[in-house]
Amino acid sequence: MGLWKKFFGKSPSKKSEKSPFLPKTDESLDILFTKRFTSNGGFFLYNDSQDLVLSNFNNICIENGWDPDDVVTLNSKIAQAFELPHRDSSSGKLDAFKALLIECEYLIGNTGKILLSSQQINHFKLNELPQTLIVTANIKQLTRDVSEGMTLLKNKYKNTIPTNITTLKIKSEPTEDKKNLTSRSNTKNIYLLLKDF
Repeated sequence: MGLWKKFFGKSPSKKSEKSPFLPKTDESLDILFTKRFTSNGGFFLYNDSQDLVLSNFNNICIENGWDPDDVVTLNSKIAQAFELPHRDSSSGKLDAFKALLIECEYLIGNTGKILLSSQQINHFKLNELPQTLIVTANIKQLTRDVSEGMTLLKNKYKNTIPTNITTLKIKSEPTEDKKNLTSRSNTKNIYLLLKDF
C-alpha cells in the first residue's frame, strides 16, 4: 500500500490533459507549410508526376481565362517545358503579362511563405512582377523557418550568394480601408505546384 493511499485513502489521480505550457507536438513540415500557406490565401496543388504539373498549370490558365502568351517566365528551361514566352533579365517590364511562372529557393514551413532570390526573379522587385505568380517547387525544398532557409541558401551558393532575396507575401481579400490603394504591390496571388517525385 502506497504512502498516499495510507494517509488519504486513495491514490492521486493522474491528469490526462497536458499542461498548456508544454510545447505542442510538432506537425510534419509539409503539413505545417500547407496549413500556413493555404490559410494565408495561397492555392496549393500537389503533383506526383510531371504530367500532373503540366495538367494543373493548364487548368490554372483555363480557370483564369489566360492564353499561353499571358504567362511569362524568366527561366529558359521552364519556358521550354511549359511552352511559354521567355524573357531574360534585360528584357524590360513584365507588367504586360498576367502571370509569372518561376521556381523558388525554399518553402518556409512556420510562415507558409516562399523564399526567392535573384536566381528566380533576377533584378525585378516584387511590385514589378505580375499580380499572379505560379511557383514550382519540390517537397525537398521545405525548411522549418527563414533562418534555416538562409543557411541552406548560403551553403547552396558558397561562392556567390544571390541578391534580391525576399519572401512572397500572399494577397488576401482587400479590406474596406485598402480598396483604394494601387493594385501593384508586394502582395501576390500565388499558386504553388508542389512536386513530390
